[in-house]
Amino acid sequence: MAVASPIVRRRREATVAVDTGPGVRLRSGEPALLLSAALYGVSTTVSVVALRIVRPADLLAVEIAGAGVALLVVAAARGRLHRRRALRQVLLGTLVPGLAFLFGDLGLARTSASNGSLLLAAEPLLSVLLAVVVLRERLTGRAAAALAVGLAGGALVAIQPGASAGRDVLLGNVLVLLAVVAAAAFLVATRRYNDDDGDGLAASAWQGVGGVLTAAPFVAVTWTTGGTRLGAAGTTGWLACLAVVACGAIAGVAFNRGIARVPAARAGQLANLTPVVGTLTAVVWVGDRPSPLQLLGGAAILGGLALLLHDPTEESR
Repeated sequence: MAVASPIVRRRREATVAVDTGPGVRLRSGEPALLLSAALYGVSTTVSVVALRIVRPADLLAVEIAGAGVALLVVAAARGRLHRRRALRQVLLGTLVPGLAFLFGDLGLARTSASNGSLLLAAEPLLSVLLAVVVLRERLTGRAAAALAVGLAGGALVAIQPGASAGRDVLLGNVLVLLAVVAAAAFLVATRRYNDDDGDGLAASAWQGVGGVLTAAPFVAVTWTTGGTRLGAAGTTGWLACLAVVACGAIAGVAFNRGIARVPAARAGQLANLTPVVGTLTAVVWVGDRPSPLQLLGGAAILGGLALLLHDPTEESR
């Protein structure tokens, strides 16, 4: 039986769309990216819960090593673990999960769950700008309008009236922003260099190796000088850590599956879902209370996302 080449398969997949309602159409790869964005939002809140019990190095070791080992085992068992271009994926993994998770865990240990989630609203802007500058992608008028609405929402959710953030919280916010920079660079680099034509499993597995190599020196130094709290984490601490592992592993595979089919600029805008989900879970699970302006900003982000996904041709049929 003849099998289409990876390039032909991608071109065919790029034409597939999923109707989700009147005037709304998800292109091939976009459901996976939305799932990834939502899971990263959940992971942000669960990470804060875990970091109340364990140290940043503890969570970093568990989430990167745990997800990395699990993905390697599953990829090998399914016969998907190929060495072709493995080094490229390992290098991409130094950005995500490597530097992004390292800076993210250090930052979330110093700031609130809602703060961390809302700061992630900066990632779509950086991703889109990098996609336009580096990949020479163009934005349609609708996409530009969606970006403007989403950015306005991002600015609102970053506002904290009456908040008196200390220096430690400020440092935490800066570290989260560094994680955002790493994630935005990863999105664009992955779109340009990731040629995984399967289900994203092999790419995620090798990227996990890159993450382990990046995080290992920090974890080793921290454990040597300050020890670990994993032994006293208890059931709640370990459940939170394992939930972060699960979210990260599934989100990583979903991202690599979707990014091969979606332009980086559009993928960056879909990532607007992350701060919204992160903030909602922070309210429900952690008890954070966003201000009315932040809630308005969240609504604006969702509005921008709806505008981006809206297909006016569906209404005329």
